[in-house]
Amino acid sequence: MLDLINALPDQGHAYYLSRLGVIAASIIILSFIAFRLLLPALRKAATRTQHGWDDLLIRNKFISRVLLIVPVIAADKLTHLLFDLPEAVDKNVTHLISIAITLVIAGVVLSIINTVRDVFDEIESLRTLPIDNIRQLAVLLVYLFTVIFIVSIIFNKSPLTLLTGISAAMALVLLIFKDVILGFVAGVQLSLNRLVRVGDWIVFEKGKADGDVISVGLTVVKVRNFDKTITSIPVYDLVSNSFTNWRGMQETGARRIKRAIYLDQNSVGYLTQANYERLKEHPLLKDYLANKLADGACIATIDELPSHRCLSNLGTFRAYIEAYLTNKKEIRNDMLMMCRQLAPNEHGLPLEIYCFSETEWLTYEKIQADVFDHLYCVSKYFGLKVFQFGEFKTPANTK
Repeated sequence: MLDLINALPDQGHAYYLSRLGVIAASIIILSFIAFRLLLPALRKAATRTQHGWDDLLIRNKFISRVLLIVPVIAADKLTHLLFDLPEAVDKNVTHLISIAITLVIAGVVLSIINTVRDVFDEIESLRTLPIDNIRQLAVLLVYLFTVIFIVSIIFNKSPLTLLTGISAAMALVLLIFKDVILGFVAGVQLSLNRLVRVGDWIVFEKGKADGDVISVGLTVVKVRNFDKTITSIPVYDLVSNSFTNWRGMQETGARRIKRAIYLDQNSVGYLTQANYERLKEHPLLKDYLANKLADGACIATIDELPSHRCLSNLGTFRAYIEAYLTNKKEIRNDMLMMCRQLAPNEHGLPLEIYCFSETEWLTYEKIQADVFDHLYCVSKYFGLKVFQFGEFKTPANTK
Protein backbone atom coordinates (compact mmCIF):
# COMPACT_ATOMS: atom_id res chain seq x y z
CA MET A 1 0.00 0.00 0.00
CA LEU A 2 2.87 2.38 0.83
CA ASP A 3 4.52 1.59 -2.51
CA LEU A 4 1.26 2.53 -4.28
CA ILE A 5 1.06 5.80 -2.38
CA ASN A 6 4.66 6.66 -3.18
CA ALA A 7 4.01 5.95 -6.84
CA LEU A 8 1.23 8.50 -7.03
CA PRO A 9 1.92 12.03 -8.29
CA ASP A 10 2.75 14.45 -5.50
CA GLN A 11 1.75 17.79 -7.03
CA GLY A 12 -0.73 19.53 -9.33
CA HIS A 13 -4.13 18.31 -10.36
CA ALA A 14 -2.77 14.81 -10.79
CA TYR A 15 -2.12 14.73 -7.04
CA TYR A 16 -5.82 15.09 -6.23
CA LEU A 17 -7.21 13.12 -9.15
CA SER A 18 -5.00 10.10 -8.56
CA ARG A 19 -5.79 9.90 -4.86
CA LEU A 20 -9.50 10.42 -5.41
CA GLY A 21 -9.34 7.65 -8.00
CA VAL A 22 -7.70 5.30 -5.50
CA ILE A 23 -10.39 6.10 -2.91
CA ALA A 24 -13.21 5.59 -5.41
CA ALA A 25 -11.71 2.33 -6.72
CA SER A 26 -11.19 1.02 -3.18
CA ILE A 27 -14.77 1.87 -2.19
CA ILE A 28 -16.12 0.17 -5.33
CA ILE A 29 -14.05 -2.97 -4.73
CA LEU A 30 -14.99 -3.18 -1.04
CA SER A 31 -18.67 -2.52 -1.83
CA PHE A 32 -18.58 -5.27 -4.47
CA ILE A 33 -17.08 -7.72 -1.99
CA ALA A 34 -19.56 -6.73 0.73
CA PHE A 35 -22.80 -6.57 -1.32
CA ARG A 36 -22.12 -8.98 -4.19
CA LEU A 37 -20.21 -11.73 -2.39
CA LEU A 38 -20.64 -11.48 1.38
CA LEU A 39 -24.32 -10.40 1.49
CA PRO A 40 -25.65 -13.25 -0.74
CA ALA A 41 -23.61 -15.75 1.26
CA LEU A 42 -25.11 -14.46 4.54
CA ARG A 43 -28.61 -14.54 3.05
CA LYS A 44 -28.14 -18.12 1.92
CA ALA A 45 -26.83 -19.12 5.35
CA ALA A 46 -29.82 -17.48 7.04
CA THR A 47 -32.31 -19.40 4.90
CA ARG A 48 -30.73 -22.70 5.95
CA THR A 49 -31.20 -22.15 9.67
CA GLN A 50 -34.25 -23.38 11.56
CA HIS A 51 -34.90 -19.97 13.10
CA GLY A 52 -37.24 -17.49 11.51
CA TRP A 53 -35.88 -14.30 13.07
CA ASP A 54 -32.74 -14.29 10.91
CA ASP A 55 -34.90 -14.44 7.77
CA LEU A 56 -36.82 -11.45 9.09
CA LEU A 57 -33.54 -9.60 9.64
CA ILE A 58 -32.61 -10.24 6.02
CA ARG A 59 -36.04 -9.08 4.84
CA ASN A 60 -35.74 -5.85 6.81
CA LYS A 61 -32.28 -5.15 5.28
CA PHE A 62 -30.41 -5.47 8.57
CA ILE A 63 -27.26 -7.03 7.11
CA SER A 64 -27.14 -4.77 4.05
CA ARG A 65 -27.38 -1.71 6.31
CA VAL A 66 -24.64 -3.04 8.57
CA LEU A 67 -22.41 -3.60 5.54
CA LEU A 68 -22.84 0.07 4.58
CA ILE A 69 -20.32 0.84 7.30
CA VAL A 70 -17.59 -0.78 5.14
CA PRO A 71 -17.41 1.91 2.40
CA VAL A 72 -17.88 4.66 4.99
CA ILE A 73 -14.94 3.50 7.11
CA ALA A 74 -12.87 2.86 3.99
CA ALA A 75 -13.50 6.40 2.78
CA ASP A 76 -12.51 7.78 6.19
CA LYS A 77 -9.27 5.82 6.50
CA LEU A 78 -8.13 6.33 2.91
CA THR A 79 -8.87 10.05 2.98
CA HIS A 80 -6.66 10.58 6.01
CA LEU A 81 -4.03 8.23 4.62
CA LEU A 82 -3.74 9.70 1.14
CA PHE A 83 -4.31 13.40 1.84
CA ASP A 84 -2.47 15.75 4.12
CA LEU A 85 -5.55 17.81 4.92
CA PRO A 86 -5.58 21.21 6.58
CA GLU A 87 -7.15 21.34 10.02
CA ALA A 88 -10.38 23.04 8.83
CA VAL A 89 -10.86 20.60 5.94
CA ASP A 90 -10.01 17.63 8.15
CA LYS A 91 -12.68 18.75 10.62
CA ASN A 92 -15.29 18.96 7.87
CA VAL A 93 -14.39 15.51 6.55
CA THR A 94 -14.60 14.09 10.07
CA HIS A 95 -18.03 15.66 10.47
CA LEU A 96 -19.23 14.13 7.20
CA ILE A 97 -17.94 10.69 8.17
CA SER A 98 -19.57 10.99 11.62
CA ILE A 99 -22.88 11.97 10.06
CA ALA A 100 -22.67 9.04 7.66
CA ILE A 101 -21.94 6.63 10.53
CA THR A 102 -24.87 8.09 12.51
CA LEU A 103 -27.22 7.51 9.57
CA VAL A 104 -25.97 3.94 9.16
CA ILE A 105 -26.51 3.21 12.86
CA ALA A 106 -30.01 4.73 12.67
CA GLY A 107 -30.82 2.52 9.69
CA VAL A 108 -29.59 -0.58 11.54
CA VAL A 109 -31.70 0.28 14.60
CA LEU A 110 -34.79 0.80 12.39
CA SER A 111 -34.20 -2.63 10.84
CA ILE A 112 -34.10 -4.19 14.29
CA ILE A 113 -37.32 -2.40 15.30
CA ASN A 114 -39.12 -3.61 12.17
CA THR A 115 -37.82 -7.13 12.74
CA VAL A 116 -39.18 -7.17 16.28
CA ARG A 117 -42.55 -6.03 14.91
CA ASP A 118 -42.53 -8.84 12.33
CA VAL A 119 -41.60 -11.42 15.00
CA PHE A 120 -44.66 -10.37 17.02
CA ASP A 121 -46.82 -10.66 13.88
CA GLU A 122 -45.52 -14.18 13.25
CA ILE A 123 -46.52 -15.44 16.73
CA GLU A 124 -50.27 -15.97 17.09
CA SER A 125 -50.39 -15.34 20.85
CA LEU A 126 -48.54 -12.01 20.49
CA ARG A 127 -50.41 -10.73 17.46
CA THR A 128 -53.02 -8.88 19.54
CA LEU A 129 -50.43 -6.82 21.44
CA PRO A 130 -50.15 -3.14 20.42
CA ILE A 131 -46.68 -3.65 18.97
CA ASP A 132 -47.32 -1.39 15.97
CA ASN A 133 -47.93 1.58 18.24
CA ILE A 134 -44.75 0.84 20.18
CA ARG A 135 -42.90 0.51 16.87
CA GLN A 136 -44.10 3.92 15.74
CA LEU A 137 -43.00 5.44 19.03
CA ALA A 138 -39.56 3.78 18.76
CA VAL A 139 -39.16 4.97 15.15
CA LEU A 140 -40.05 8.50 16.20
CA LEU A 141 -37.43 8.39 18.95
CA VAL A 142 -34.81 7.09 16.52
CA TYR A 143 -35.52 9.97 14.13
CA LEU A 144 -35.42 12.46 17.00
CA PHE A 145 -32.08 11.24 18.38
CA THR A 146 -30.60 11.00 14.86
CA VAL A 147 -31.44 14.65 14.18
CA ILE A 148 -30.04 15.67 17.58
CA PHE A 149 -26.75 13.83 16.96
CA ILE A 150 -26.39 15.23 13.45
CA VAL A 151 -26.99 18.79 14.64
CA SER A 152 -24.55 18.29 17.51
CA ILE A 153 -21.91 17.01 15.04
CA ILE A 154 -22.42 19.97 12.69
CA PHE A 155 -22.11 22.54 15.47
CA ASN A 156 -19.48 20.53 17.35
CA LYS A 157 -21.55 20.52 20.52
CA SER A 158 -22.40 17.82 23.01
CA PRO A 159 -25.83 16.22 22.49
CA LEU A 160 -26.59 16.93 26.15
CA THR A 161 -25.93 20.61 25.60
CA LEU A 162 -28.26 20.58 22.62
CA LEU A 163 -30.97 18.84 24.65
CA THR A 164 -30.63 21.50 27.34
CA GLY A 165 -31.19 24.20 24.75
CA ILE A 166 -34.18 22.36 23.31
CA SER A 167 -35.80 22.03 26.74
CA ALA A 168 -35.85 25.83 27.03
CA ALA A 169 -38.20 26.02 24.03
CA MET A 170 -40.31 23.05 25.14
CA ALA A 171 -43.03 25.24 26.68
CA LEU A 172 -43.58 26.99 23.35
CA VAL A 173 -43.62 23.67 21.51
CA LEU A 174 -46.22 22.29 23.93
CA LEU A 175 -48.41 25.31 23.31
CA ILE A 176 -48.15 25.18 19.51
CA PHE A 177 -48.47 21.40 19.16
CA LYS A 178 -50.97 20.86 21.97
CA ASP A 179 -53.43 18.86 19.84
CA VAL A 180 -50.68 16.66 18.39
CA ILE A 181 -49.26 15.93 21.84
CA LEU A 182 -52.72 15.18 23.25
CA GLY A 183 -53.30 12.76 20.39
CA PHE A 184 -49.92 11.17 20.98
CA VAL A 185 -50.58 10.71 24.72
CA ALA A 186 -54.06 9.37 23.99
CA GLY A 187 -52.55 6.89 21.53
CA VAL A 188 -50.14 5.61 24.18
CA GLN A 189 -53.00 5.32 26.66
CA LEU A 190 -55.14 3.49 24.09
CA SER A 191 -52.31 1.04 23.42
CA LEU A 192 -51.32 0.38 27.02
CA ASN A 193 -54.93 -0.19 28.14
CA ARG A 194 -55.64 -2.23 25.00
CA LEU A 195 -58.94 -0.42 24.48
CA VAL A 196 -58.86 -1.05 20.74
CA ARG A 197 -57.03 -3.67 18.72
CA VAL A 198 -56.85 -4.47 15.04
CA GLY A 199 -59.79 -6.71 14.17
CA ASP A 200 -62.12 -5.34 16.85
CA TRP A 201 -65.64 -4.38 15.88
CA ILE A 202 -66.34 -0.94 17.29
CA VAL A 203 -69.22 1.52 17.07
CA PHE A 204 -68.35 5.20 17.47
CA GLU A 205 -71.50 7.22 16.94
CA LYS A 206 -69.81 10.62 17.04
CA GLY A 207 -67.55 9.69 14.14
CA LYS A 208 -70.26 7.62 12.40
CA ALA A 209 -67.98 4.59 12.48
CA ASP A 210 -69.40 1.09 12.64
CA GLY A 211 -67.10 -1.69 11.53
CA ASP A 212 -63.79 -3.47 12.00
CA VAL A 213 -60.60 -1.73 13.10
CA ILE A 214 -57.94 -2.12 10.40
CA SER A 215 -55.23 0.14 11.81
CA VAL A 216 -54.36 1.50 15.24
CA GLY A 217 -51.83 4.32 15.08
CA LEU A 218 -50.49 6.71 17.65
CA THR A 219 -52.81 9.49 16.50
CA VAL A 220 -55.43 7.88 14.23
CA VAL A 221 -57.56 4.73 14.32
CA LYS A 222 -58.89 3.53 10.96
CA VAL A 223 -62.18 1.64 10.80
CA ARG A 224 -63.54 -0.20 7.77
CA ASN A 225 -67.28 0.24 8.03
CA PHE A 226 -69.69 -2.46 6.95
CA ASP A 227 -70.54 -0.43 3.84
CA LYS A 228 -66.82 -0.79 2.93
CA THR A 229 -66.04 2.87 3.55
CA ILE A 230 -63.10 3.75 5.80
CA THR A 231 -63.41 6.20 8.69
CA SER A 232 -60.36 7.76 10.34
CA ILE A 233 -60.94 8.61 14.01
CA PRO A 234 -58.51 10.72 16.04
CA VAL A 235 -57.31 8.66 18.97
CA TYR A 236 -58.02 11.54 21.32
CA ASP A 237 -61.72 11.38 20.37
CA LEU A 238 -61.87 7.68 21.22
CA VAL A 239 -60.25 8.19 24.61
CA SER A 240 -62.29 11.28 25.55
CA ASN A 241 -65.66 9.96 24.27
CA SER A 242 -67.54 6.72 24.75
CA PHE A 243 -67.60 4.02 22.10
CA THR A 244 -68.74 0.42 21.92
CA ASN A 245 -66.22 -2.37 21.46
CA TRP A 246 -67.75 -5.74 20.58
CA ARG A 247 -64.57 -7.64 21.44
CA GLY A 248 -66.17 -9.06 24.60
CA MET A 249 -68.97 -10.56 22.52
CA GLN A 250 -66.46 -12.07 20.11
CA GLU A 251 -64.31 -13.51 22.91
CA THR A 252 -67.35 -14.95 24.73
CA GLY A 253 -68.60 -16.59 21.56
CA ALA A 254 -72.20 -15.52 22.12
CA ARG A 255 -74.24 -12.58 20.83
CA ARG A 256 -77.36 -11.35 22.55
CA ILE A 257 -80.84 -11.42 21.03
CA LYS A 258 -82.95 -8.72 22.68
CA ARG A 259 -86.11 -7.95 20.76
CA ALA A 260 -89.79 -7.67 21.64
CA ILE A 261 -92.91 -8.89 19.92
CA TYR A 262 -95.80 -6.41 20.43
CA LEU A 263 -99.22 -7.90 21.19
CA ASP A 264 -102.64 -6.33 21.04
CA GLN A 265 -103.70 -5.92 24.69
CA ASN A 266 -107.34 -6.54 23.74
CA SER A 267 -106.41 -10.09 22.71
CA VAL A 268 -105.04 -10.95 26.16
CA GLY A 269 -107.40 -13.10 28.23
CA TYR A 270 -107.82 -16.38 30.01
CA LEU A 271 -106.90 -19.59 28.28
CA THR A 272 -110.11 -21.04 26.89
CA GLN A 273 -111.10 -24.67 27.11
CA ALA A 274 -110.82 -25.01 23.36
CA ASN A 275 -107.26 -23.68 23.34
CA TYR A 276 -106.38 -25.85 26.32
CA GLU A 277 -107.59 -28.97 24.50
CA ARG A 278 -105.40 -28.07 21.51
CA LEU A 279 -102.31 -27.33 23.61
CA LYS A 280 -102.39 -29.84 26.45
CA GLU A 281 -100.61 -32.57 24.48
CA HIS A 282 -98.03 -30.28 22.87
CA PRO A 283 -94.49 -31.49 23.74
CA LEU A 284 -93.37 -28.02 24.83
CA LEU A 285 -96.46 -27.29 26.98
CA LYS A 286 -97.56 -30.70 28.27
CA ASP A 287 -95.52 -30.59 31.48
CA TYR A 288 -96.18 -26.89 32.06
CA LEU A 289 -99.98 -27.22 31.85
CA ALA A 290 -100.03 -30.38 33.94
CA ASN A 291 -97.93 -28.76 36.67
CA LYS A 292 -100.08 -25.62 36.69
CA LEU A 293 -103.32 -27.59 37.04
CA ALA A 294 -101.78 -29.75 39.75
CA ASP A 295 -100.76 -26.57 41.56
CA GLY A 296 -104.37 -25.33 41.75
CA ALA A 297 -104.81 -23.36 38.53
CA CYS A 298 -107.91 -23.93 36.47
CA ILE A 299 -109.34 -23.26 33.06
CA ALA A 300 -111.79 -20.34 33.01
CA THR A 301 -115.23 -20.60 31.46
CA ILE A 302 -116.63 -18.00 29.13
CA ASP A 303 -119.87 -17.33 31.00
CA GLU A 304 -118.63 -16.47 34.50
CA LEU A 305 -115.99 -14.41 36.23
CA PRO A 306 -113.43 -16.86 37.64
CA SER A 307 -113.07 -17.01 41.39
CA HIS A 308 -109.84 -19.04 41.32
CA ARG A 309 -106.45 -18.65 39.71
CA CYS A 310 -106.83 -19.40 36.01
CA LEU A 311 -104.39 -19.87 33.19
CA SER A 312 -104.02 -16.94 30.78
CA ASN A 313 -103.18 -17.15 27.13
CA LEU A 314 -100.34 -14.65 27.63
CA GLY A 315 -98.74 -16.62 30.49
CA THR A 316 -99.06 -19.86 28.53
CA PHE A 317 -97.51 -18.17 25.50
CA ARG A 318 -94.55 -17.00 27.62
CA ALA A 319 -94.08 -20.54 28.92
CA TYR A 320 -94.16 -21.83 25.35
CA ILE A 321 -91.54 -19.28 24.23
CA GLU A 322 -89.14 -20.24 27.03
CA ALA A 323 -89.57 -23.95 26.28
CA TYR A 324 -89.11 -23.28 22.57
CA LEU A 325 -85.88 -21.36 23.18
CA THR A 326 -84.61 -24.05 25.55
CA ASN A 327 -85.10 -26.75 22.93
CA LYS A 328 -83.66 -24.73 20.04
CA LYS A 329 -80.10 -25.92 19.54
CA GLU A 330 -78.86 -22.59 18.14
CA ILE A 331 -79.69 -20.81 21.42
CA ARG A 332 -77.11 -20.92 24.23
CA ASN A 333 -78.67 -22.69 27.22
CA ASP A 334 -75.63 -22.01 29.39
CA MET A 335 -76.33 -18.27 29.36
CA LEU A 336 -79.20 -16.08 30.52
CA MET A 337 -82.42 -16.81 28.65
CA MET A 338 -85.90 -15.49 29.39
CA CYS A 339 -89.13 -14.11 27.99
CA ARG A 340 -90.32 -11.09 29.96
CA GLN A 341 -93.29 -8.77 29.82
CA LEU A 342 -92.52 -5.05 29.58
CA ALA A 343 -94.72 -2.07 30.34
CA PRO A 344 -97.37 -1.52 27.66
CA ASN A 345 -97.17 1.54 25.46
CA GLU A 346 -98.75 2.98 22.34
CA HIS A 347 -97.21 0.16 20.31
CA GLY A 348 -98.98 -2.55 22.30
CA LEU A 349 -97.84 -4.97 24.98
CA PRO A 350 -94.12 -5.82 24.55
CA LEU A 351 -93.09 -9.40 25.13
CA GLU A 352 -89.31 -9.30 25.05
CA ILE A 353 -87.07 -12.22 24.11
CA TYR A 354 -83.68 -12.20 25.84
CA CYS A 355 -81.17 -14.91 24.95
CA PHE A 356 -77.80 -15.54 23.28
CA SER A 357 -76.83 -17.21 20.01
CA GLU A 358 -73.92 -17.37 17.54
CA THR A 359 -71.59 -14.39 17.01
CA GLU A 360 -71.19 -14.69 13.24
CA TRP A 361 -73.35 -11.91 11.80
CA LEU A 362 -75.12 -13.81 9.04
CA THR A 363 -75.81 -16.82 11.27
CA TYR A 364 -77.00 -14.56 14.09
CA GLU A 365 -79.49 -12.75 11.87
CA LYS A 366 -80.84 -16.05 10.52
CA ILE A 367 -81.35 -17.47 14.02
CA GLN A 368 -83.05 -14.29 15.23
CA ALA A 369 -85.31 -14.20 12.19
CA ASP A 370 -86.23 -17.89 12.62
CA VAL A 371 -87.23 -17.31 16.25
CA PHE A 372 -89.52 -14.38 15.52
CA ASP A 373 -90.92 -15.92 12.34
CA HIS A 374 -92.07 -18.81 14.47
CA LEU A 375 -93.44 -16.68 17.30
CA TYR A 376 -95.45 -14.46 14.95
CA CYS A 377 -96.99 -17.58 13.40
CA VAL A 378 -97.85 -19.45 16.63
CA SER A 379 -99.24 -16.48 18.58
CA LYS A 380 -102.68 -16.99 17.02
CA TYR A 381 -102.89 -20.52 18.48
CA PHE A 382 -103.00 -18.90 21.93
CA GLY A 383 -105.75 -16.46 20.98
CA LEU A 384 -103.26 -13.58 20.82
CA LYS A 385 -103.00 -10.96 18.11
CA VAL A 386 -99.85 -9.13 17.08
CA PHE A 387 -100.32 -5.37 17.35
CA GLN A 388 -99.96 -3.22 14.26
CA PHE A 389 -100.84 0.41 13.62
CA GLY A 390 -103.90 0.92 11.43
CA GLU A 391 -105.59 -2.26 12.58
CA PHE A 392 -106.47 -1.23 16.13
CA LYS A 393 -110.19 -1.26 16.79
CA THR A 394 -112.02 -0.22 19.93
CA PRO A 395 -113.85 -3.25 21.35
CA ALA A 396 -117.61 -3.10 21.06
CA ASN A 397 -119.59 -2.21 24.20
CA THR A 398 -121.00 -5.25 25.94
CA LYS A 399 -124.50 -5.18 27.30
